[in-house]
Formats: sequence, C-alpha cells, structure tokens
Amino acid sequence: GFMRGSHTGPLMPVKINSPISYFDGPPVVSAQAFSMKNGKLTEPADAFDQPFWDWVRDQVSQKAWDIRKQGFSGCAMLPYSELEYGGIVEKMKKLDGKFKLRK
Repeated sequence: GFMRGSHTGPLMPVKINSPISYFDGPPVVSAQAFSMKNGKLTEPADAFDQPFWDWVRDQVSQKAWDIRKQGFSGCAMLPYSELEYGGIVEKMKKLDGKFKLRK
C-alpha cells in the first residue's frame, strides 16, 4: 500500500492538524506559509485551507482509488528491488515455479 512502501501514489494536500481517517494513504502533506517583514515572520497561514484544495483532494482521492484497483501490478507497484514489506517478492518467487510461459 501507499503507506507501507509497496505502491507509488499521489500525495494528499490537507489542512493543518487534519485527522488521518484511512489506514493506508494516500500519504498526507500539510504546509504553512509565512511572510517576512523587517526580519520578522508573520503568523502562519494554512497553505491548503482554501476551497480550491477541496477539488484537488477529490482528484487525489479518485486517482488513489484508481491505482489501488490495479492490485499489485501496473505502474502503481514499486519495482521488486524497492519492495520492503509484506513478503510479496518471496511469494511471487514461489508462484513462478508453478507456472510455465508459452512462446
């Protein structure tokens, strides 16, 4: 999954202190913006607390679901050399011996 390091996926822009409500991503990103005047920083502004980002969040959610529907294949899956968790590489090696490729 996205948060376990076996899939690539979109980042979800969220408001500061947003609760996490889905166990496996997409990974969230929050940001604070500052201005400087006379060498002093202003109060922080929540960079993603604006209605435009609601639309972006909807798009990210849809893309994340589309990627997850691919299962463990396709462009969403990291290459075997980068998979760290879940034992998928070992499972796939065991399955390789049970199938034959026809030419």
